[in-house]
Formats: sequence, structure tokens, C-alpha cells
Amino acid sequence: MRLAAVLLAAFLTGGAAASPLAYGPWTGAPDAHAVTVSWASAPASPARVEYGPLAPGWPLDPFPLAQTYTPSAAADREIVHLRLDGLLPDTWYVYQVVFPDGSRSPVGSFRTAPPPGATVVFAVVADTQWQWEGTNRVRLVAEALDRGPFLYHFILHGGDLVETPIPSHWEFFFRSMAPVLRWAPLLPVLGNHERNSITYYQHFTFPPGGGRLDKRWWTLRWGDVVVVGLDTNARRPQDYVDQVDWIRESLSGPEPHKFVIFHHPVFSSDAIYHPGVEGLQTLWHPVFVELGVDIVFTGHAHNYERIERDGVTYLVVGGGGATLRPLGPERLEGSRVAYDDHLFYLWVETGPKGIAVEVVGVARQVEEEIVPSATILDAFTLPRD
Repeated sequence: MRLAAVLLAAFLTGGAAASPLAYGPWTGAPDAHAVTVSWASAPASPARVEYGPLAPGWPLDPFPLAQTYTPSAAADREIVHLRLDGLLPDTWYVYQVVFPDGSRSPVGSFRTAPPPGATVVFAVVADTQWQWEGTNRVRLVAEALDRGPFLYHFILHGGDLVETPIPSHWEFFFRSMAPVLRWAPLLPVLGNHERNSITYYQHFTFPPGGGRLDKRWWTLRWGDVVVVGLDTNARRPQDYVDQVDWIRESLSGPEPHKFVIFHHPVFSSDAIYHPGVEGLQTLWHPVFVELGVDIVFTGHAHNYERIERDGVTYLVVGGGGATLRPLGPERLEGSRVAYDDHLFYLWVETGPKGIAVEVVGVARQVEEEIVPSATILDAFTLPRD
């Protein structure tokens, strides 16, 4: 039994230390019949992805399918995206990246899109950024997020994934978030710290979208859920007008549960560092009200706040690991719950009865110390009409 446990642990965590795998794997751009598996290798290396539907004998049964990747040229480092097509809908899959030397990545999982009526579970986090010293706060949040495979359908990130979009900071992000990123596709939006860098676009694959490389804004349709990811870092006024058209088109479908995610808060009681953006209040908020958006997720302000305005619930969720920031002494109109001393993530579940949200506290800042503290900071439901 002890030997079997050792073999199973080795299978789940990957292969030899000399593996070309620099970080990863992670997945993106999921739909009912496909997903993209991604990883970074150093140096560039051929590889194959072994994958298959979750079987009763997993993890001891072999994966029945494989796709092979061969680099076009030798390089010191390479970010790889391999599309797996022809998948079964509404199905959990397991996968692993395998290199010619026999080394393997940790095992990962993903789910293909379900039909309308299915329960959908996803997580939300924002503002992970970077720490120069002390406790790795991003890793704390990732380890709390990690509830194992076959759970989250996808993970949303509200921007500021990294402090600066340079290779070492991307490696810090993916290594810190590794406990959870292997279990579900990651769908981020641009934060100001990404600086619209090409390295952001190089790391991620998305559902159908628009703007730069068709990745600056996007729409995920998933059973009864539609999620629209937007960009609030654009400098051209036309980009915001184009996104209004995208919002209207994306949210006019049959999905009863409507979510939007972008970086800068429309409303916020963080009066010192990151108050709400008046332009978004004027341009986007009326459209969200008109189209019946349930929840808008934003980051940028490094705290938590739930604000209700005109039937739309706004959640500021900047507690993914960046330095926490205080809220102002007075709360905005519609502010229901607010915390400025916790790292946290969101658990969201949708079903025939509506939407349930839990804001899960991971650790509390006590003066200069980060103290682990598992607690529910907020919980609410939005009944389905």
C-alpha cells in the first residue's frame, strides 16, 4: 500500500527534476468540444499531451488519446498552446504533458461545456501581482482555492496578474498559482499592470473575442451562464464604444445568468487609492442595468466590497495577493459588505434556482503580518427570475 501511494503521488505531481517544463500546465479557451492546453518549456522541446475522459479507474487507467507538439525552432524558452479538439460535451477530462526524456507534468483536469440547466461552479480572483519578500500571499490564495479536480468549470481573474509583464514575474504567477491552475481553465482580463504587453497575449488563449489579437475582450457561453470579459485600460474612446456593442451582442442571448468582469471598479468606497470610475458609471452601468446583468466582478482596489446599484451587484475582489489597501471612512450608496484586511477568493455556483456566492477569506493582515484565517467574509444568493 505504501508503494502504491508513492507511485500515485509521483503520477499526480509529474516527472523528473530535469524536465524541460518551466511552468504549467494550464488550460484556456474552453467550449463544448475543445480546450487549449498550455505550458512553458525551457529550452523548447517536443512534447505530447495525453488526455482522456474521466474513467472509473482513474488515475490508474492510461489516457487513451494523445496529441503531439514539435517546436518550429530551438529556443531558450517557449510558451506552447496545443488545442485538443473533438471532445465530448459536458465531460470531465484528465491530461498530462509528456516530454521525450520521459518526464511528465503534474496531472490536470478540465470540463467541457454543459447544456442549459446544468449546475455551474467557478472561482474568481484578482490582483495577484508580486511579493518581493515575506509570505507568498498568491500561493496562500492558490492553495485555498485548490479543492481538488473535477470541481471548478473555470477560473476568472480580474486583472493585475503580475506586477510587471516580464518573464520572471510571469513565472512567479504560474508557479504560485499552480495548485489550482491545473484543475480548470483560466480566463483573465487585462489589468493596468499587464500594460497591454504582448507577453499577456502570448500566455493566454480565450473564447471568441475582439480588440487586439481578438483577445482584449471576450465572451464565454457555458450552459445557463454567459461571462463577458472587458478591458478598462484602453486609451482610445472608440475602444469603449466598441465594447458597448460587444456587451449588447454578448448579453442578448438566452442565458439567464449574466456576469461581466473587468479590472477597474465602476463603484468603490476605496477613496484613497482606487475609487470608482465615473466614465464607466456613465457609459457601461446603464447598459448593465438595461440588459439585466446579475454580477459585475472588478479588481484594482485591493479590498472586498459588495455594492448594489439599480439591480446590478458589483463585487470588488482585489484580494488575490497584492498589498491590501484601506477603504475610505464612508461607504458609497448601496455598499452592503466591505473588508480591507483579508486575502480572499470567490466561489460562485449557478443552478435552476439562481446564483449563490461565497467570499472565502484566506488570510488576515494583522499590522505587518499575514495570518492564515479561513472564514466566510460574505455570502448571498440572487434568485432566478
